Amino acid sequence: RHRQRLLERAGIPARYRHCTLESFEAWNPDDPTLAKVRRAVQEFVDLFPSVDKGLLLMGPVGTGKTHLAVAALTAILAGKQPPVTGRFADFTSLVLEIQMTFDGSGSSRELLAPLIRTDLLVLDELGAGKTTPWVMDLLYYLVNSRYLAGRVTVFTTNFSDFPKKPGEESLTDRVSARIRSRLYEMCDRLELRGLDYRRERLGERGGGTR
Repeated sequence: RHRQRLLERAGIPARYRHCTLESFEAWNPDDPTLAKVRRAVQEFVDLFPSVDKGLLLMGPVGTGKTHLAVAALTAILAGKQPPVTGRFADFTSLVLEIQMTFDGSGSSRELLAPLIRTDLLVLDELGAGKTTPWVMDLLYYLVNSRYLAGRVTVFTTNFSDFPKKPGEESLTDRVSARIRSRLYEMCDRLELRGLDYRRERLGERGGGTR
């Protein structure tokens, strides 16, 4: 019951609650990153909490980043002894919630406090949406607070450190150089480079989660 409460409090969206490492499909034989990254995430789960770093899952839309991040969070909350706490946060939703505090409806620091304190945080879709300098300062506060406390964080992002197209923004462009600098020390970078699973495998079936 205690572990079930931990999972319920983690804030994992219903859309992703079925995600496990076992159900992650290395569906494309031409893409070796699928199996490689899945093994790395499994190793992270096996070693947790005796890990020095979190994970930064990078790759295009539909490559499985959120599936792997949620699978790691779920496995750790369900299986570790003693139990640990964990939270899932979507970057775009978090930015909107921070902006909503500007009208006096709440404190941004209070909003971020549970995300700072939790043992394991998954911050999904880092860099998505538009942020103001004030919001970026608060996001830096979140990342830096976890950095200073030595707490483990798993990030996912659609942005690369090395954009392939002219004019395309890098992760540093999206989140600032100081946040990206923290991530180098906080996380092991895992890159997925394949095709969009939803489009390639689920288009005709009309659904799926990735």
